[in-house]
Amino acid sequence: MTKETTVARALLVLVFAPAGGLFGKAVAMAAAGQEWWPWLVAALVWLVVSGLVSMAVSNRLDEHR
Repeated sequence: MTKETTVARALLVLVFAPAGGLFGKAVAMAAAGQEWWPWLVAALVWLVVSGLVSMAVSNRLDEHR
């Protein structure tokens, strides 16, 4: 496994695992009849921010080739 593949897999876990938890919390809050939208916003913000970071890391690795 190359270094780029290892980094890509780690970033995939770091991006989608927390977002899945936040989406799950939003669903649980909605099922409980409580405000769910802050958790949904948090999940979307996490996806955008972590996606931007992973793109920056990926571009940085490409520049070093």
